[in-house]
Amino acid sequence: MPYTGNVLFFLSLHAALFLILLGHWLVAGGMFPAATSAVVRQYDERPMRALLLGVVTYGPLIILTLNAGKIPAVPLRIAVIAAGVFALLTALAGTAGLAMRIGRNLSANASRWEQCLRGGVMLGLVFITPVLGWGFLLHAGLASGFGAILLAKPWKSGAAENPAVPTPALP
Repeated sequence: MPYTGNVLFFLSLHAALFLILLGHWLVAGGMFPAATSAVVRQYDERPMRALLLGVVTYGPLIILTLNAGKIPAVPLRIAVIAAGVFALLTALAGTAGLAMRIGRNLSANASRWEQCLRGGVMLGLVFITPVLGWGFLLHAGLASGFGAILLAKPWKSGAAENPAVPTPALP
């Protein structure tokens, strides 16, 4: 029989993970709208290529980061951990594009913020689903986000045009 404390602990852990994921996606979508739009285009045009590129590039980086404790040289260990954290943040920014794409399919007439929020809620709920979400979908989503960022190349000039922001009419 599970104790109430254990149930509340895991419930709060899920809620915290959900809010952390949602916060990262909303911040990435708000701070980098051009890059997010470029990632959305990658998910529209070639989602499987993004996933495969992410598995090939992001997977080994994360495996190396998880085994960083076995690296004998401390400066190299710190560099590997820093690269892993950077890869994780890049993957979260890439999945902001996936959240935006899901949100656009849910509500095409909503604002960018609302689309990212709605898509992020749905994607976050899928990612925190026990067993299938933790074991496969979260990792596949992060890998595809990393691959989509690499395919979109938002750091190149002109790679991501500024999205059209409607300006309100003056009275």
